[in-house]
Amino acid sequence: MSDNETNYVAGLATRWAGTDPMEQWVNAAPEGGRTPLEETIREYLGSHNPFPDESAVEVLRGDGSSWEQAVIVERVGVDEWTVEYKDGEQAWRDHHELRPAAR
Repeated sequence: MSDNETNYVAGLATRWAGTDPMEQWVNAAPEGGRTPLEETIREYLGSHNPFPDESAVEVLRGDGSSWEQAVIVERVGVDEWTVEYKDGEQAWRDHHELRPAAR
């Protein structure tokens, strides 16, 4: 499984970079080369919010073993969201730890 398949935001950012005219221009520059994935993600998150307030998400457990249900409370930074778990506990999480809830 590729990083884009396991990382929801990386997949969104990669698709955006393939269709955004400015990003295509930058990636086509003769002296440049492809923009590193983490930079593309930062640029994408600067103008997009993949996890709107009150959306249901799954949050990766601290040990990386599984995902648990939560709700986005608010976006508190370019790459940081406050989530609330079913028991009322709140925590800050970044894009590596979030994905939309399974339907």
